[in-house]
Amino acid sequence: MGQPPMARARAAFAAHRAGICPSFSTREPRAFGRSVLALVIVALLTAVPSPAQRVTNFAWWSNQALVKNLNLTQDQRERIRTIVRSYRNRLFDARNAVQKADADLEDMMGDSSVDPAAAKPIIERLANGRALATRLVTEMSVELRTVLTIDQWRQLVREWRETQKQRMNDTQVLP
Repeated sequence: MGQPPMARARAAFAAHRAGICPSFSTREPRAFGRSVLALVIVALLTAVPSPAQRVTNFAWWSNQALVKNLNLTQDQRERIRTIVRSYRNRLFDARNAVQKADADLEDMMGDSSVDPAAAKPIIERLANGRALATRLVTEMSVELRTVLTIDQWRQLVREWRETQKQRMNDTQVLP
């Protein structure tokens, strides 16, 4: 589907700074510039996960090695499976709503002109979809936490941090 929204926003801003993007020309009315700034701010606010969301946004229950390391009992595994299944369809729906709104916004941003008034409902759908997805993942994570002992939780947090370090190392771009 192309670049992610944040990458497109960064590229558009870089083109503007370099003076090679006529749609971001400084000769355009200030209102348009404020609208673009508002779109970028919304994209930034919705793209950065909160600290509470970071540990919860980790599908650890599907990682067999981690499940083994946590030493989960059969009862814990069954309870986790039940909780995840109870949220699955709602999470799919929320993710699909976000993807649809993101695609609509991407289409709009790719047009030769952008109508800020027409973008507002799309932005609202995108923000609401992301908020719903965050809420559902966090609610599910709290329920999953009730299944774990404190030692299992601490092990899970350590594993999550290690996974994040590996992801950062894997995505580093060499100069």
